[in-house]
Amino acid sequence: MIHNLSLDHQSKNYLVISSDIKSRYEGVVTKLCEYFDTSAEKILENPDVMYVSLPIIDKSGNITSTLTNSELQMQEYGLLNNLDAKKIRNEITIDQIREIISFTQISAYKNKKIVILNSASNMNKEASSALLKTLEEVSSNCTFILLASSLNAISETIRSRCQVLYYEQKFEVKKDLNFQDFFFARHSFLRTIDSDHNVFDLTQNIKTQIDGLLDKTLDPIDVSNEWNNLHINLIVCIITEYIIFKCKNAMVIPLDPPLEKFYKKLVNIYTKIPLMKKNINLNINTKYLLNNLTIELAS
Repeated sequence: MIHNLSLDHQSKNYLVISSDIKSRYEGVVTKLCEYFDTSAEKILENPDVMYVSLPIIDKSGNITSTLTNSELQMQEYGLLNNLDAKKIRNEITIDQIREIISFTQISAYKNKKIVILNSASNMNKEASSALLKTLEEVSSNCTFILLASSLNAISETIRSRCQVLYYEQKFEVKKDLNFQDFFFARHSFLRTIDSDHNVFDLTQNIKTQIDGLLDKTLDPIDVSNEWNNLHINLIVCIITEYIIFKCKNAMVIPLDPPLEKFYKKLVNIYTKIPLMKKNINLNINTKYLLNNLTIELAS
């Protein structure tokens, strides 16, 4: 839990895991505000705090800034691709890690330096290797706080050098709760932008299509073609939550062998989704990835 995040003279690096991008960030910021005795609005202005996220690049390919947590939330759902005519890269680069290294080599202004690495699962291989070396050599003068949506999306070597903290909303599934209520309870941010992106209708349509794949009444390639023309990250998010929704409901009833096999299939698909999301962000043949996903759902 986030309350176990301790900032003291010791070198403790943390990996905060939560699918709730807003809450995990705000939980960390609250801890930092207490430590530095400042407000949330000013915490990133502190000379001992460095925030790194997905880079924003200009026409020359130079990094001008990084996504704020709110912007990252939009990007995570596939609803933000550029910002003020500047592009958003889908990877945290080694150049950003080098800037972090330079930051850690300077003495702290007061007691301790803090690095917040948001969306850490989006580091490319070079960045991940450079960060690993930094985590091994960093002094007690600096603490790293990595934020990610899934533990499986972070390399085992980096995980082993961090204390893993889980930060999830407590949410009880009621028997009469429908999927849309479940989904928006876990992704309340999307309610605020529904009028712009019509997410409510989209969740219902995707649920209907998943059910059609599961009962083999829809062709997986036809569904894949349709999904490929939508916000892919949001589609994958809806699929993930629908799998969770169905499995949570199944936990309250005894399962016969055929149903047990069915839910094991859903769990198996669920474990593959973090890697799929990472490959989507890297633009690795999204149509191929969606074909595989719909075929597995229909298998």
